[in-house]
Amino acid sequence: MLRWEGTPVEASFELRRPHASVTRDGRRFEAEVHADGSWVEVRGSEGPVRCAVSVSARQIWISCGGVTYVLERVHREAAGQEGAATEDEIRAPMTGRVVRVASTPGAAVKEGDLLLTIEAMKMEFKLTAPEDGTVAEILCAEGDRVELGQLLARLTPAAAGAAAPNAKKAAP
Repeated sequence: MLRWEGTPVEASFELRRPHASVTRDGRRFEAEVHADGSWVEVRGSEGPVRCAVSVSARQIWISCGGVTYVLERVHREAAGQEGAATEDEIRAPMTGRVVRVASTPGAAVKEGDLLLTIEAMKMEFKLTAPEDGTVAEILCAEGDRVELGQLLARLTPAAAGAAAPNAKKAAP
């Protein structure tokens, strides 16, 4: 199951390489898909589109045509267990440069708090905490060049029902 901006995305997906189909709201989309490392080329009825994709245990980042989508992965067995104690990995949505690190290891954060900012192709990508918790580690520094999918930070979610203590919103 996937969520986008907190809303469940109901869709079925079939992949029989190189053919893929997605069915959502009664509409079926078919395409030919070719992977090249972290890049995926999708050839559909509107022509080919090259997308950058980064997948972690908790999120899927898709960057296509200058727009980045972040889908949250919700495992069916954990869907009913809010606050299950796992570690979130924050990964680079694309190759770029770290222009700001807004948090430090040990800092308590709330969902949506800014962790760091990456600049790529003259665009800034603000990476935020996916949920309340504590920053376990930051694996990059301002000025570092990072690659698509590179692990940048780890976040330990707050215990079920517990809010992150002393969490402060990061300044934009």
